[in-house]
Amino acid sequence: MTGSFDPANLPPSVPQSAPTSVSQESDEQRIADLECALQQQQIKIQQQAAQLQKLTKINHALIERVEAGHAATHSGPQAPYAAFQHAAVLAEQVRERTAELSRAYDDLRRSMLYSESLQQSERWIRTITDHVPAMIAYLSAAGIYLFTNRGYDDFYGVAPGSLLHQSLDAAHGPTGAARLQPYVAQALSGDTAIFEIDEQNAAGELRHLLKTYVPHRDESQQICGFFVLNRDITDRKRTSEALRQANLHLEQRVAKRTEALQTLNQQLRQATVQAQQANQSKSQFLAAVSHDVLQPLNAARLFNGALLEHPLSEQTLPLAHAAGRALDDVGDLLRTLVDLSKLEAGQLQPELTVVDVALLLQDLASEYTHLAQTKNIRFRFVPVTARVQTDAAWLVRILRNLLTNALRYTQQGGTVLFGCRRRGSLLEIQVLDTGVGIAEADLTVIFQQFQRLPQTIPTEAGLGLGLSIVERLCHLLQHPLLVRSEPGRGSVFALKLPLSASQLPATMPVIANDDSRSAQVWVIDNDVTICQAMATLLTSWGYRVHTGGTAQAFVEAPPPDLLIVDYHLADGLTGTELLESWRAQGLLVGVPVLMITANSQQDLAQALQKQGLQLLYKPVRPMQLKSMLRFLLAERPETEMASTKAPANKV
Repeated sequence: MTGSFDPANLPPSVPQSAPTSVSQESDEQRIADLECALQQQQIKIQQQAAQLQKLTKINHALIERVEAGHAATHSGPQAPYAAFQHAAVLAEQVRERTAELSRAYDDLRRSMLYSESLQQSERWIRTITDHVPAMIAYLSAAGIYLFTNRGYDDFYGVAPGSLLHQSLDAAHGPTGAARLQPYVAQALSGDTAIFEIDEQNAAGELRHLLKTYVPHRDESQQICGFFVLNRDITDRKRTSEALRQANLHLEQRVAKRTEALQTLNQQLRQATVQAQQANQSKSQFLAAVSHDVLQPLNAARLFNGALLEHPLSEQTLPLAHAAGRALDDVGDLLRTLVDLSKLEAGQLQPELTVVDVALLLQDLASEYTHLAQTKNIRFRFVPVTARVQTDAAWLVRILRNLLTNALRYTQQGGTVLFGCRRRGSLLEIQVLDTGVGIAEADLTVIFQQFQRLPQTIPTEAGLGLGLSIVERLCHLLQHPLLVRSEPGRGSVFALKLPLSASQLPATMPVIANDDSRSAQVWVIDNDVTICQAMATLLTSWGYRVHTGGTAQAFVEAPPPDLLIVDYHLADGLTGTELLESWRAQGLLVGVPVLMITANSQQDLAQALQKQGLQLLYKPVRPMQLKSMLRFLLAERPETEMASTKAPANKV
C-alpha cells in the first residue's frame, strides 16, 4: 500500500473480499476499517512473536535443567527416585510449554493469513478507489491526511502517498485551507457538509468542484475523522450555464413571439368584430331591402291570386299563371338570399319538436298540386301517418325547395311524386320527378352556391342557391339528405327523419274543404295596397273582409271571426302590441290570429309561436293563405262564428 495510518478505535473487522459494486461513501468507510484492522493485527503479531520467543527461551532452559538434573541423579541413596521425580516435573513443564508454544504458533499462522487477506482486500479497494471518477480522501479529527486515492493526488499534482500525515495546507495552501475550515468544522460537529467551490488543478486551470465532507464515528460514536469526496462538475456547470442562457434567450424569443401573437390576435379579434359587424349589417341590409321589396311583391302576388279566381280567357289564363310563377320565383330568391346570409352569420338554430307530418305534407301537396296543374305536370301525393323529431318550419322550407326544383326541371306532361317510406326507426320523405336528371359527376356540384347545371330548362329562373340552403339546413338538423338521378329519366331526393313515439301537445283539427260559413275577417295592415289586394282575394273566396291600418279603423266594424295582422304597422307599432292592447280591454279574446311579416328572424317566429299565433312570410302564396285560413277557422265551432263582439266605444 501507498501509506498507513493508525486512527484510534477504528472497527476491528472488515469483509474478506471487496464487493463488486459499492457506493463512494461505503468505499471510504471500508478503506478506513481495513487500515485500522491491519494496524491492530500487526501489533498482535508482534506480541505473539515476542511471546513465542520467550517460550522458546524457557523451553531451552528447561532442556538444560533436565540435562543437568540427570547428571546429579547418579549420586546418593535417593538418587533414582529423586531423578525420576525431577524428570516427571520437568516433563510436565515441557509439555505445558510445548502446548503453549503450539497454540502461539497456530495463532501466529492465523494472524499471518488474516494479515495477508487484509492486505489483499486493501489492494482491491485501492484499485477500486483509484479508478473511481472522483477524488477521495480521509482526514483525522486533527485534519491530517490518512488516505488519498490516485484521483485526489493527480488533481493537486502531488506524488502518490505524499499527502499522508500532512495537513490541509499541503494540498490547498493556507488560504485554501482557511476557505475550507468552516466545512471541516461542520463535518467534525457531526453534520455532512455539501458545497461547491472553485479550485485550481495541477495544470493551473480553475475547476468547479462539488465537495462532500462525511463525518466518521468510532464504536463509541465519537468523531474520529471525516471522509472527503470531490467531484469535478465544471463541464456540467458550463452546460447548465449554457442551458440557462439558452433558456433565457428562448424566453426572450417566446416573449417577443407572444407579444407579436397577442398583437396579431388583437388584430384578428378586431377584424373578426368588423367582419361580424359587416355580416350583421349585410343581414340587416338584406332584411330591410327584402322587406321593402316584399311589400309590393306581396301585393302583386295577392292581386294575381285574386285575378286567377275570376274567369279568364284561354289567352289570359296562361299569362296570369306565368305572372304568379314569376312572382313566386322572385319571392323565393329574396327569401333564399336572406336565409343564406343568416346561415353564414350562424344566426339559425333548429328548434326540435314532435311534428305530425300528415297535416304538414297534406298542406304542401295541396299547394303544389295546384301549381303543377298550371304547368301541365301530373302531381301525385301518397299520404302517411307518422310523427317525427324535427323543426317544422325548417322542414317545410326544405321540402318547398325540393318540390319547387322538381316542378322547375320537369317538362310539361311529366310527373312529380311526393310521398314517404318507413326505414326502420326512420321516415324517408321522397320527392321524385321525371325531369331532365343530373349526371353522376354533378351530384355534389348541385349543392354548391350559385351552381346551375347546363341541362336545366332555360325558361326557369333561379340563382342556384336552393339546394345549398337545403344541404345546410339538413346538416344542422342532422337529417341525412340523399340524391339519385339519371340524365333524361329524372331524379330522387330523399330526406331521412327520426321517428318519434312521443304524443303531440294537442290534437290537430280537421281542416274543412270549403268556406261556406262566409266568415268575417279583419285585415290589419298600414299598407293600403296590401289591404286592397287582401280584400280582393279574400272576397273572391267568399269571406267578408274589413281592412285598416289602425285600431280606429275597426271601431264600427262587425266582430271578426279571424284576424290577419301585419307585424310591422305604422309609427313603430307592432301587430302583437296592438293585439295585447285589445285583449287587455277584454276584446277579441279567443279570436284566431294569423300574423304576416317579411321578418324571418328565428327569435320572432319562436316568440309568436309561444303566443299561440300562426305565421306566414311575405310574399304570401294564395293557396298557402287559403289553407291556413281553413285551418284557423276549423278550430272554432259553428256557434262561435261571428259571435265575438267589439264595442264601438272601446275598439
